[in-house]
Amino acid sequence: MPFCDHALMGGAGGEHARLWTAVGSPQVELLAARFERFAFDRHSHEQLSVGVIEQGAEGLQMAGGRVVIPAGQLVILNPGQVHTGFAAAESGWRYRMFYFDTAMVGELAREQLGVRDVWFPETAVRDAALFARLRRVHREQELAGDPLTAESLLLDGLGAVLRRHARTGRVSDVGAPHGAGRGPDLARQLLHDRWTEAVTVAELSVAAGMPRASLIAAFRRAYGLPPHAYLLRLRANRARRLLLAGQRPAEVAAATGFADQAHLTRICKRYFGVTPGAIRP
Repeated sequence: MPFCDHALMGGAGGEHARLWTAVGSPQVELLAARFERFAFDRHSHEQLSVGVIEQGAEGLQMAGGRVVIPAGQLVILNPGQVHTGFAAAESGWRYRMFYFDTAMVGELAREQLGVRDVWFPETAVRDAALFARLRRVHREQELAGDPLTAESLLLDGLGAVLRRHARTGRVSDVGAPHGAGRGPDLARQLLHDRWTEAVTVAELSVAAGMPRASLIAAFRRAYGLPPHAYLLRLRANRARRLLLAGQRPAEVAAATGFADQAHLTRICKRYFGVTPGAIRP
């Protein structure tokens, strides 16, 4: 569908954002936004996130410290990499993001690099040629009416990102458990299995075979978030998919475990920078 710009509800006059699904390619989500004072809560994405900073500068707080990406540079985040997002320039920042499904990335990596598992060591990337290329691809997605052309451009852009900046030969440690055996992983699996339900710390403790206090600390070390925040992220991601599929916000809130539509709206703004009404197929 044609791109439509929506102002953020309750945001500054110059702030706007839109999240939508790429034409002909449901495996790719797109974000175009400008923020001045808005800041993202700690969160992560299920997909490989690649973007171009068009104006100003974006700041990220991550496990390794603070990263600033100025205009003209790329931002690349591995799936599961926990981060915040905030204006690192007085004028805020304007940017365009691609969110590539993990299966799509793996398929293209196997074709072009001979391996499925890839990761990206740098969050702020200087690559003027690739910046210009991805910016053109993203702009084309706003106008594209031909699914074949739109998807071809996306595959070409992702292929360039993989060839120029992906690393292979070892698996990234982003989001992987450290030093606590399988306990955090088992607790995480329980959250994925029962993400619509009310889960207690005691239930997670039994599943992990760890004391409650130890589990919460180990889970945070492993995945960058405590269990309750991880579960909220799971629900938000499921809600985003349903909204992108065209379901109404009130229905989505009820289906994904949120108290009401207002709760869903607050979480969407905190994690994705947009209200549910600005998320479109």
